[in-house]
Amino acid sequence: MSKTGVQISGLAVNPTGTVSASVQGSVDIFLQVATVNFGAVQVGVSYNGASSGNYSNASQFLLRNDGSVRVNVTIQSTALWTSISQTAGSSAYLWNVTNTTGNTSLPELCATSPNAWNNMRLSGDDPLGEEICYLNFTDANDYAKISIYITVPSGEAAGAKTSTVTFTGSQA
Repeated sequence: MSKTGVQISGLAVNPTGTVSASVQGSVDIFLQVATVNFGAVQVGVSYNGASSGNYSNASQFLLRNDGSVRVNVTIQSTALWTSISQTAGSSAYLWNVTNTTGNTSLPELCATSPNAWNNMRLSGDDPLGEEICYLNFTDANDYAKISIYITVPSGEAAGAKTSTVTFTGSQA
C-alpha cells in the first residue's frame, strides 16, 4: 500500500497583519515637596524661598508631571495674611517657577517669565490662564520648582499663618 500525501503550494494571499492601539493621555501632577515652611518670621521683613537655589529647600514646592502628556498648570491659594487684602497688586505673597538643576522640563511659561516673581492669586479668582505651560512628562525631566516669597505686613498679628496652594493641571 502506498502512502500519498497532500502537497500544498503557493503563497498566502495576505502574509502580513497590522496591530494598532491608541494610548490615552493622562494628566497626573504630584507635589514631591508639598510643604513650604518659613519658620519664625518678623513683621516688615521679606523672605525669599529661592535664595538657596536648592529645590529641596523647605521654602520651595517641587511639582512633578507623572502623566503621559505635557501639562499646563494654574496656581491659586487661600489668603496668607489677615491684615491686608491679598489682591492682584499685593506683593506680600509671591511665587516664581524655574527648572530644577539639570532639568529642562519647562520649555516655556504661559503668563509669566522664568524667574519672575508673580502675585499669588486667591482661590476663586478668575484664572488669568495657565502659569506653567508644557511641563514635560519624561522621567527625570518632569519637574518644576515653585519658590515662594513673602513679606510680612506691618499690621500682621502674631500667630501661625497658613495658606493652601492649589496646583491644577490640564493637558497642554
